[in-house]
Amino acid sequence: MANDRPPLRLRQSLAARIVALVMMVLVTTGASSWAILGQVRALQASFDLLTAVHVIFSARLTRARIQAARIYVRVEDSRGEPQALSATDEALLVEALAERTRAVQQARLLIDDALANPDRFGGDQNLGEVRALHEAISTLEAAVAADEDRPPAEVLSDIRAQNEINRQFSALESLVARGIHDLSDQVRQAERETERLTIVLTIVASLLALAAALGVILTLKPLRELTASVRRLGRGDWEQRIELGEKADGDEVTQLAREFNQMAEALQERERRLLRGERLAAVGRLAAQVTHEIRNPLSSVALNVELLEDELEGASPEARQLLAQITREVDRLALITEDYLAFARRQKPDPQPYDLGDELRSLLDFIAGEYDLAGITLERDLPAGEVPVVGDAGQLRQALLNLLRNAKEALGELELVGDDEPRTPTIAVRLRVDRDRLEITVADNGPGIEDEEAERIFEAFYTRKAQGTGLGLAIVQQIVSDHGGSVRLDRSPAGGPGTAFIIDLPACAPPAAPVSSPDLV
Repeated sequence: MANDRPPLRLRQSLAARIVALVMMVLVTTGASSWAILGQVRALQASFDLLTAVHVIFSARLTRARIQAARIYVRVEDSRGEPQALSATDEALLVEALAERTRAVQQARLLIDDALANPDRFGGDQNLGEVRALHEAISTLEAAVAADEDRPPAEVLSDIRAQNEINRQFSALESLVARGIHDLSDQVRQAERETERLTIVLTIVASLLALAAALGVILTLKPLRELTASVRRLGRGDWEQRIELGEKADGDEVTQLAREFNQMAEALQERERRLLRGERLAAVGRLAAQVTHEIRNPLSSVALNVELLEDELEGASPEARQLLAQITREVDRLALITEDYLAFARRQKPDPQPYDLGDELRSLLDFIAGEYDLAGITLERDLPAGEVPVVGDAGQLRQALLNLLRNAKEALGELELVGDDEPRTPTIAVRLRVDRDRLEITVADNGPGIEDEEAERIFEAFYTRKAQGTGLGLAIVQQIVSDHGGSVRLDRSPAGGPGTAFIIDLPACAPPAAPVSSPDLV
């Protein structure tokens, strides 16, 4: 049953939710990629600073230091005393001085290039040690350049200047070694952080992808439920409905579910009408056959009873009373057969526009005297103006009369209720018009209807009265159905005791006012 199913709860558009899930995956993937890319860039910057600056600078500084060592050996051999140099020794010394200066200049150019392109190495904040190297190598370059400009013999005799140059080389080598060590640690740390970040972001992205997949599954779950409901409806389960939930919005699946419910209700109503029509048709044929078989013998019986009454005019009172009882039963059976025949041969309605309010007032005025004699109060709540409707006035009058008679018979069973205070038998007739629908209510304050009776109240030939035919409400339902309406039972009208039958019919627009032409002179 539809009530056993969980409600269909949807908020946003189906497309919007799927797009949101896809966007979540894309944003997460993009953020992860951006974070990993940033970490890789930082690692690359540190690695480039290590390999493209410090390592190469160290190699060039080592080459300059080798030439400085050659020069220092010659200085130590001279012991600071001026010496005459052979042409070969002087050429070798000049070559060593030039090579030392060239190597120092190449090392300085490497530092200049690094400082000129800070973005390659992660920005200016990562070039603090490089700026220290630049300051030291610039000082060293000035010293070695000054040596190159002096005569070789003067260079050999100035041991203090060579000691200062060696000290600067040692300071630079220490600075470079410390930078290489720090950058090596930084690169290893960046590698470990990159690995951890990659693992964490991969796990997060996987979990979000799993959540997105689960979200898509849950988003499409109502569609699967709707598909299952359609299959059950196709197998003939006309009770199938989809609960929309208390806050269901107008998204695609909700709209589809709402349309499905309306279609299921329409199909169920159509099936109900079809079954009722087939059942009533079968019952009508049976009633016509039974009526045909009974009417002729019943007519003969009635005629013979009349003849017998003539023959027994001087008979005893007991005999005449017996004949009177037979006559009453024959008349009752004749009325029943007439009801059955009318049910079997009921004509299709001939719809014509008329004023339902006026027709209802006329019917109530017609029965008012009879009901007043029975001690029944008739209450009416009818619009003052015209209530236009298109229908068969005779058939709708018959349906309303059947409901009023049923209400009268129910009030005949009224007994003391509650604290034994009597209840005034009352029948209330109300007519309401709401745009394109109108509603007629016939309510009584009688004893009401039990549960098992309410389920079968509109079945043909079902009655709880000893003298009833069980056709009254079946005829009412068929007439109302033929007029495109419905009739339903309310077992507690206005929250009180009794029973109410409510007829719902399509209304029609009031007729247009006639346009009168002026009299021609």
